Amino acid sequence: MSQELPINGSLTSVDDVTEAILGLAEGGDFPPERQLAERIGVSRHLLRKALTTLRNDNRIPENRPRNSPVSKSRARSTGQMIATKANIASKTSPAELWEVRLLLEPEIARLAATRGTQTEIEEIVAAHAISEPTVFDRGNDNRFHRAIAVASHNILAAYLLEQVMDLTWDDAIRTRLPAYTNETGWRHHEAIVDAIRGRRAAEAEQAMREHVVAIMKWLNGGNSSGS
Repeated sequence: MSQELPINGSLTSVDDVTEAILGLAEGGDFPPERQLAERIGVSRHLLRKALTTLRNDNRIPENRPRNSPVSKSRARSTGQMIATKANIASKTSPAELWEVRLLLEPEIARLAATRGTQTEIEEIVAAHAISEPTVFDRGNDNRFHRAIAVASHNILAAYLLEQVMDLTWDDAIRTRLPAYTNETGWRHHEAIVDAIRGRRAAEAEQAMREHVVAIMKWLNGGNSSGS
C-alpha cells in the first residue's frame, strides 16, 4: 500500500514536497500531477517545482509518473514501433524497397550536383574510383550512394535512404533477390559521377533514375542488375 499523506496544506517547502513525492513513489502509487497535488495537499505550482528538482537529480523518471495511463500507452506504442521495425524486412519486398529508392535517389543526385561541396564531390569520385567494372562490391556500393546522399545536404532524405539501404541488405530481402547477372551497375555509377562532377543537376537526376530503373527491371526478370 502507498503512504497516505494528509491534505492539510502543511507542506510549504520544496524539500518537504519532494520527500512526500518520494514517499508515495516508494509505495508504488505515483498518480498524475493533479491527483498527486491533491494527495499531498499542495499547489500545482509548488508540486511542479518539486518534480523538476527530483527529475534534475534523476530521482524520478523524466516523463510522466510511471503508473499513469499515458505512460503505459506510450510504452505500448514504443513496443509496437520496435516490433514493426524488426519485422518490416519480412513484410516488404525487394521491389518495394527499390520503388522507394526510385522516389528518393534521383532527387538526391540532383541536389548533390547542385549543393555538394568540392570535398563531398571528391568523396563521390573516390568511392567510384575504387570500384571495378566487372566486380560488384557491397561496401563500395554503399559508400558511393551514401556519399551522394551526404552531398545532397538534405538530412531527412539522407536518413530515409539510410534506412532503406539497411533493409536492402537484410537477409530477409537478399534471399529473395533473383540470380545476379554480369551487370554490376558500374557504368551507371560512371554516368552519375560525371554528371555530379560537372554540376549538371538534370543529368545527374536522370542517370540515377536510369540506374535504379535498371535494378527494378532485373528484379522483374529483365537483364539489368546493379545496386
